[in-house]
Amino acid sequence: MSTENTATSYTSYQSMVTQVSTSLAELRKVCARINLEENLKALEAGQKKLSGHKFAVGVMGEFKRGKSTVINSMLEKEIMPADILPCSATMNRVTYDLEPHVELRMQDGNIKNISVDELSSYVTKLTSENESRAAQVEEAIVYYPCHFCKNGVDIVDTPGLNDDERMNKISEEVIPKLDAVIMVITPDNPFSMSEAEFVRNKLMTSDLSRLIFLVNKMDQIRRAQDKERVVQGIKEKIQGSVLEKMAEMYGESSKEYQDAKQKIGKIRIYPISALDALDGKAEGDQKLIEASGTLEFEKELTKMLTEERGALELGGPLNLIERTSLEIAKTAVTRKNALEMSSAEFSQCQKEALAQISEMRKRKKEEKKRLSSSAVNVRRQMEGQVIQFYPELEKRLYQAVETMSVDVNALGSEAGQKAAAEKMQKKVSAEMETAMSQLSEKIQVQLSGIIGEEAARLGQFTQEFINQVDGLRGSFTVQNEDFDRTNLLGIGVDVLTDYIGINGIGGIVAGYKEAGFKGAAVGGAMGLAANLAVWNVMLALTGIGLPAVIISCAAGSLAGKHLTRMIFKKDVGERELEKIRKSMRESIAKMMADMRSKCELENWVYQLVDGRFDELIAGMESECERLLQDTENTMDSIKRDLTENEMQRKKLEEEYDQVLATVKQVNENLKPVMGKVRQVLESAG
Repeated sequence: MSTENTATSYTSYQSMVTQVSTSLAELRKVCARINLEENLKALEAGQKKLSGHKFAVGVMGEFKRGKSTVINSMLEKEIMPADILPCSATMNRVTYDLEPHVELRMQDGNIKNISVDELSSYVTKLTSENESRAAQVEEAIVYYPCHFCKNGVDIVDTPGLNDDERMNKISEEVIPKLDAVIMVITPDNPFSMSEAEFVRNKLMTSDLSRLIFLVNKMDQIRRAQDKERVVQGIKEKIQGSVLEKMAEMYGESSKEYQDAKQKIGKIRIYPISALDALDGKAEGDQKLIEASGTLEFEKELTKMLTEERGALELGGPLNLIERTSLEIAKTAVTRKNALEMSSAEFSQCQKEALAQISEMRKRKKEEKKRLSSSAVNVRRQMEGQVIQFYPELEKRLYQAVETMSVDVNALGSEAGQKAAAEKMQKKVSAEMETAMSQLSEKIQVQLSGIIGEEAARLGQFTQEFINQVDGLRGSFTVQNEDFDRTNLLGIGVDVLTDYIGINGIGGIVAGYKEAGFKGAAVGGAMGLAANLAVWNVMLALTGIGLPAVIISCAAGSLAGKHLTRMIFKKDVGERELEKIRKSMRESIAKMMADMRSKCELENWVYQLVDGRFDELIAGMESECERLLQDTENTMDSIKRDLTENEMQRKKLEEEYDQVLATVKQVNENLKPVMGKVRQVLESAG
């Protein structure tokens, strides 16, 4: 894909963002005009989030895979330090700015500004002095006027996968916020142990659609048939590794395994020479750029960001626009028709409505109590699973100790004993992380299904709430207007409704796990407004509409924490293999006792469950209260309207007609954008 075509794709996406943002701004003016304060707040938050969004692309891989060269080829200039030695010691982020400079965010919270030329002195391990400086840096943000980042993309360079300590932190804090992950591998040692473990343990199977494999250094293989053979071999190795994990967890006859088998056939893998791409771009050599293989990779990355991720990023604001449009239209019709009421009729209706609103708030409180009780029950269910997991984990760790092969002849020296101890520790640590990753994925899949069921029920509750509010609105009109969306807006804004609204959100989380974006729209048939409301809540819960699309193993880092602190603290000098194994078993037993006494896994489950249910409760509370507060505001506005004389009332009628016309036009203008988003969503699953 040429630079011009790439730019065109981003320009097209940015044009849609501008259209959506403009529509949000127009509706904000209307909400302010008719006193819909809660809707106004929602629109302001939606517009702020949309305007501040950037795509985040993470580049990962082992040492000496050419990660920095890949990044430099994307930036068309050698900005990130590259060397044959293990280089990056910090996490580096490249973002667009006209003035080149680097901002170092230090571990102590301070910020230090340096020039781009000084970067290698603070982010590499090339010298002991550099490594010492790098240890004090939390993150290096490189501001540079590079073409690729100008399109609203940040590139994140991470330490090597071999750097266990820093990668644990990045897995939990950085990866969930990335829109795309590029894993750089090489033909000479394709998909090594650490790379396989990273994919198997840090990325859930459903998130493979966010992953692009780059087979770098393909210029070292001359014959075309050899290149094809290497790439196919790597693809088969990746597929086999992931399916092996699914078989271990669920069994080959399980639905989960079959789903993974179908999805793993669609993995993205591209052979490139990052060095040729960098040289070609630096020298303006188009033939070298084409030969490097980078154009197809950049085309796919651009599509992933501007279409797949872009469509999801716009899905939330588009739903918000349609939901708010309906609320505005309902309010305008209510206020217009209420002008026919007498003050006495209004006072009686207002009194009855306020009593109903009070009862509705009680119902909302009861629903909140029910959700909290459900969360407690789910916690107990999940707690039982982790309690059963402790002895299983302990057994697996002991087995890892017993089955690890050790060269007994090498145990005659202290160096040999230390090497054997370290090797055994790494194996136990890896086994622990694998086991916890499997537990984490199972727990999160189960919880996703439970949350999906709760969301379906919550959708029905929200629909009943909306119907009751509509009944309140209808009481303020002598014509008892039916709030049909087609009658109100005069148009069929069905682009997203057909995909999301009509189908419902009952199984959005489980659907996403099962079939990607398209599978998210499953469940019961609820009303439009309820679907849009709960859809927005569920976007936050699942991460579908957020950058947090890759789920890390939250429990995985426990392995490194415990083993580093406890194993071989004092027994490195043991001289016989059985003594080393005994020492390891004792350390494992002590570690497991420590974990049990502190209820580490139980606490993790509590936080996970409570976090999901808290978000669900907060979404329900916010949505229902928004309806009630704006209904109260509408009644206050009607009361003021009725004090106007006949001529002023006529002007108010005209104003409400203008409000409806504005909302209709906003939705009409967005139909092409909605159509594009729907098209992408339907093709994604």
